[in-house]
Parts: sequence; structure tokens; C-alpha cells
Amino acid sequence: MSTVVATSSQSATHFAQPWPSGRGPSDRLRVTLMTPTDSVTLCALVGEVDYYSADVFRSSLIGSLGTAGSVVVVDLSRVTFFGSAGLRVLIEAEAVVGPAGGKLVLITGRRCVDRLLAAAGNVAVFQTVTSLAEVIADAA
Repeated sequence: MSTVVATSSQSATHFAQPWPSGRGPSDRLRVTLMTPTDSVTLCALVGEVDYYSADVFRSSLIGSLGTAGSVVVVDLSRVTFFGSAGLRVLIEAEAVVGPAGGKLVLITGRRCVDRLLAAAGNVAVFQTVTSLAEVIADAA
């Protein structure tokens, strides 16, 4: 199993004080990429996915799709805020994974995630599960 932790090196010097207490995007969101099996790639998020941190999510997820397994799992179970910028990243990932014959699966369960996915139901529909074990069992 390989693990990569992605952080952002971008600075936001053009904003006066975009984050409370000087916190930047990589302080608000941690993205970890793993390959639990040959056919499954896991992108696990911890923290807030909003306008300011979405690029950290995007660069990690979209950047990994070229080497990803046939099933890409995005674990949103430890996200504390999930805004429309995060939804846009998921839509972009689906646009890459789907036509290539892959599958994008979301681990949800957080109210902030489930509520946004429900509201976006007419725009984007994603397969959701409650655990990585479910995905691995289905992929086997």
C-alpha cells in the first residue's frame, strides 16, 4: 500500500486575511492518497472543503487519476464542511473517471456532505457507500 499526503504550496498574499488566524488551505484540508488494492484508489479528506481549500483537493484527486485504479473512492466521512467548490471537484473527477471506464464512489455519512449531495441531485448523482470495505468487497 502506498501513501501520499498532499499539501498546497500556494500562498494567498493577494488576500488581506482570507483565513482566521492566518490559516491557509493546507491547514484547513488534509488530503491523503492510498492504493488499498490494485483496482481501488482512495482519496481521504480531513477538514474543510470550501472555495479556499478546493484547489488542494482538486490537484490531489485529479492529479492522481492518471495512475488510479479502476475504482476511485473519495472518503468524505471526516469532512467538517463541504461547499459547492468541493462538489465541483467531484463533478470534474467524474468527468475524467467515467469516460475512461472507471467508477467514482463516495464514502459519506456527514450531514454537511449528504445535504449538499441531496441538493445537487438534479445536477450530479454519485454512488455513495458507508465504508471502504464495501467498495473493496464489490471490486473483488
